[in-house]
Amino acid sequence: MSEEWKQRLKDYYEGNLSDKEAAEVEKELEKLDTYQEVIADELKPPEDTTDELEPDKAGKIIKNSIRNARFSLAAYVTMIILLILPVMMMVSYLYYGWGQKAEDLIQVAIQTVYVTEPNVSLEEMEIERTFGLFTFDVHMDLYKRVGKSDISLGDWDVSYNFDQAEFPNRHYIIENPPQDIPLPDQKKLFHPEAEVTNRDLNAWDKLEKLPEGTVSELYVSLEGTYSPTEMRGVLEDVSAEWIWYAIDTGLEAEGKSSEGGFLPPIGYPAKPDPDGWSPYHSREMNEEQFMDSLRFLSKYENQATNIAHAKWLDLEERINHLETNGLKAYGGVVTGPTKELLKLENHEAVRLIHIGEVRLWNW
Repeated sequence: MSEEWKQRLKDYYEGNLSDKEAAEVEKELEKLDTYQEVIADELKPPEDTTDELEPDKAGKIIKNSIRNARFSLAAYVTMIILLILPVMMMVSYLYYGWGQKAEDLIQVAIQTVYVTEPNVSLEEMEIERTFGLFTFDVHMDLYKRVGKSDISLGDWDVSYNFDQAEFPNRHYIIENPPQDIPLPDQKKLFHPEAEVTNRDLNAWDKLEKLPEGTVSELYVSLEGTYSPTEMRGVLEDVSAEWIWYAIDTGLEAEGKSSEGGFLPPIGYPAKPDPDGWSPYHSREMNEEQFMDSLRFLSKYENQATNIAHAKWLDLEERINHLETNGLKAYGGVVTGPTKELLKLENHEAVRLIHIGEVRLWNW
């Protein structure tokens, strides 16, 4: 503000100005008031326009925020899983591939079947394997010989978690499938010194009533124990053949494991298998391959026990007995024409029989 303007304002307030001069000062003052209002409006702080949210609207906002957070978390976890899963699968493949672990576990399943299942065999092309995340599944189609043909028995699915076998899922397509864990009163093969807990008093009559054009499977228990060579002599005058030998391992007379539980029979195929992949191929004697199977399974006894129709196998004790006393059979499975098998009724070596599968003539 200039000194001249200050002096004029002073003269105005003291009344020393003429009417004309006073009017001019008042016009200037009005202009200054207008400028002041404009400046005040420009410099005035904005009013607070924030509105208070209603409770319902606030709740919706919170729910949406929570839902978005969950979605983001799920997406993040999914991304992590998709990144980690291939790595874990690779580690799983390495686990089963290291030291041929997968092949050994397949052999455990295969050899358990041949050793613990009378007259049951497998086909290489019918064995499938599936890898999972530290899981390994083996699918096997089972067959048995009746007459000169192999008939389908059903299939087993054996699952491993890491290297521990679970109880198999068994699916049978025959009329009288075995129980998962057979009881003494369902036993079909008996040591000559064992108490008979399952005797079919009408077995020979049933066999005689079967049509002539049929072939049958018989579970035969003998009056004594015989070497493999002597076993072949039992059928010398009968047009039939042994399929599977039940072997005396020192525990069959009592029929109980060392812990007192029911013990199923073990044995091996009576004839070599022409398939080179089979545990009982024709390159070695079946007796030697049977002992090799027992020694191999003893390393995986827990797995073999879970796979077999058994709660105990007592392999170490049985191996020791066989290495000391040699192999002797007390019975086994025979197949042939039904009317030929009737010749065994009066055979001095035969103690009792149980009839298995019967089929139309294929001999």
